[in-house]
Amino acid sequence: MEQIKLQMPANNFFAEINLPTSKSISNRLLIIRALSGFQTDLQDISEANDSILLRNILSDLPNNINETKEIDAKDAGTVVRFLTAFLSIQKGNYILKGSTRMHQRPIRILVNALQKLGAKIEYLEEDGFLPLLIKGTELKSKKIQIDAHISSQYITALLLISPYLPDGLDIELNQTPSSLPYIDMTLNLMQSFGIIVTRNGQNINVRKGAYQIKEHRIEADWSAAAFWYQCVAFSEKGSLLLKDLSLNSIQGDAIAATIFTELGVQSTQTDQGVLIEKSNRINYNINLNFKDYPDIALSIINTCAALGVIGKFSGLNSLKIKESNRVAALESELGKLGFDFREVDENEWVLINSCKVEKKQYDFSNTSIATYNDHRIAMSFAPFAILGKELIIQNPNVVDKSYPHFWKEFKKL
Repeated sequence: MEQIKLQMPANNFFAEINLPTSKSISNRLLIIRALSGFQTDLQDISEANDSILLRNILSDLPNNINETKEIDAKDAGTVVRFLTAFLSIQKGNYILKGSTRMHQRPIRILVNALQKLGAKIEYLEEDGFLPLLIKGTELKSKKIQIDAHISSQYITALLLISPYLPDGLDIELNQTPSSLPYIDMTLNLMQSFGIIVTRNGQNINVRKGAYQIKEHRIEADWSAAAFWYQCVAFSEKGSLLLKDLSLNSIQGDAIAATIFTELGVQSTQTDQGVLIEKSNRINYNINLNFKDYPDIALSIINTCAALGVIGKFSGLNSLKIKESNRVAALESELGKLGFDFREVDENEWVLINSCKVEKKQYDFSNTSIATYNDHRIAMSFAPFAILGKELIIQNPNVVDKSYPHFWKEFKKL
């Protein structure tokens, strides 16, 4: 098995870090560009595997609609969800499939909503899961209700195509939405491309329209920035300049800057990006709900463990259906490092034995972290090398999914 051994002889550092552009924004804009007839000019599309995959799939859709096109979305959950809605309104027949893990991730909530709008979608194997047969057709406009507590990407997939329905779309979000800031980011982008859309609590109205042609520069990615906040938190005296990052961002994960002030990292906006520095002002008792920002949960929980913070966490259920079961992965891999992370009540997890210790007591030289084919597990455990001198990361290339040059940047430390 391929692996990388991270060696950190010192834990004082300064470096300028290049971040990827936002995968979340890029993938939304790729669908917007396709719906606009590929006339929108996008700058700095993410180099993440997911974004490259979606861009290539959209560019390769056939002009000959008499053939059934087979599309492999591999392990990209966002790509699957966005394409399920997008292909529903395209002329032609499509078979949408993915990796083994992708075929285990649920899609029923989105498919049911699209079918209520008139979409012609069939399950080819197990009901509720890929692969799908999608026969493009004209959808109807009506008010629909959809369970929003599992994934915001179901909502975003519907929203992105909704201006192209005969009379737009009204959506009522049942239950408390998961990752609401991601839904608001979608609405923000739609508005910036000329769509009239309003959200009143859990009700969203999108008017019929068409995306207007314009240039759009894509922000640096806050989900990726969280790993560098983690590195500074683990350091004795570290500071990093996260280039081109903005504290004034439409990304919900920008909340990381606020949360990490409680974990000993301060943020300052500069002309070049966000400067993050070790502050040593740490709140050793934290209670966090990750419902609105699950993509930074791993970084924050791992930081709490390393700093000796007594952490109580909720809103992690959506992590169980990501690229891996991230909750189970946290329990297993933190256990290897001597930390006890466990579920103590329904939707409530704690760090049981987290207590402040001298960092010099840690030595992870012979510890090997399994990454479960999950990019965020690899990147959120890498900073433990700063704490424990060395660390082995299995299958390091999984970072290509969202941050292809992560290891090159990590070497700067």
